[in-house]
Amino acid sequence: MSEADKRYIDVQSALARVGGNEGLYKRLLGKFETSIDIAKFNEDIDTKNYVEAGEIVHAAKGVAGNLSLTVFFAASSKLMDQLRNGGTPNDEDVALFRQLFDETKSAVNAYLGV
Repeated sequence: MSEADKRYIDVQSALARVGGNEGLYKRLLGKFETSIDIAKFNEDIDTKNYVEAGEIVHAAKGVAGNLSLTVFFAASSKLMDQLRNGGTPNDEDVALFRQLFDETKSAVNAYLGV
């Protein structure tokens, strides 16, 4: 099994979700980056389209939860609560969401060996 950065990926929990099938888990992880439209999220935040940004964050939370991407899941959950029903997000939490997306993406790529 490849080594994962435990700060970002809870491999044991994820493998339990997929019946111990590491190959399947790696295929799912390989779709992480493209499953979240971070460019559209950034555009929506910049244009204050918080309803659309909230939908992206909601999807990101689901992906992060299903893949056991722990810190990104927590950041997504917090930001989603702020964006629910078009609410205004906290700038620091938006920045943290962006940062943890990048850091989680790097951890995923390292785990996958890419």
